[in-house]
Amino acid sequence: MKYGTDKADRTGFTKNLSETGLFIGTNNVFKPGTTIQVEIKFPERTFNMWARVVWAKKVPSQLAHVVECGMGVCFVDPSPEWLEFYDRWRAQFS
Repeated sequence: MKYGTDKADRTGFTKNLSETGLFIGTNNVFKPGTTIQVEIKFPERTFNMWARVVWAKKVPSQLAHVVECGMGVCFVDPSPEWLEFYDRWRAQFS
């Protein structure tokens, strides 16, 4: 996945994806309250959405492989296409 403030130009790891947000695994975090662009790629489709940083945790670089770091974001007005796709995608794992 990619993310950034003006465009999605930084790389992070998608974790805990839901219809309303996700956790971005990264040590390059933004302050809570920051609105960012996120790009989530699936084999069949890519979604670009705005999200707001809810919380962020940065750790010293020498501990980044031991302590989980990143930020939790919530989508700003997720599209009906995203909500429909997410429901179908999640149903594959139920």
